[in-house]
Amino acid sequence: MTMIRYPDPESVDEITARYLLSLPAALMPMLYGFRFDGHAIDAECAAVELAGERGAGEANPIHLRAADLRRLLGPGMFGFGLVFVVFADQLTDRPENRHIPEQVRAAAEQLPGADDLIVAAIADARGRQWWAVVGRHLMELEPVRIHLPAISPDRWRITAGLDVSLWTAALALDEANHPHLLRLRAASEP
Repeated sequence: MTMIRYPDPESVDEITARYLLSLPAALMPMLYGFRFDGHAIDAECAAVELAGERGAGEANPIHLRAADLRRLLGPGMFGFGLVFVVFADQLTDRPENRHIPEQVRAAAEQLPGADDLIVAAIADARGRQWWAVVGRHLMELEPVRIHLPAISPDRWRITAGLDVSLWTAALALDEANHPHLLRLRAASEP
């Protein structure tokens, strides 16, 4: 069993709102893996394809790339980050937009205008999440920051959003979470 070391929450918030948001939009979406050795945070990134529908038997692209990052960074990773673009028309309440996380919609309401968004999120193996959202053409503004604390495994739920894919990938980093994740998978199967 690996021992995961976690940086302080303020550092993760700053990575989310500064480091991840500095990625050029042309390179998005991008998945990051993070490991902390007690002194410094190591990061690796991998492009991930999120466009299009996924068939019932197809693997989750975030989980596939997360496995690649885990091989690169080795044991002791504390979390994953994702940076992606949300186009303004994806913020409308339509069934085809159900994958857009609710926290992104809430952040968009706090930003001026109806702009495309750059979204950065980090989820750690404890289930905590940090989000930063800024207008794609207003990058000079302070991003809207959202922190979602961990919830107990008996309240874990699988939904269709990108955020759940990131969250479950991060939870899988801690072997202690595996029985709870398997229970979720079994509960969500028909």
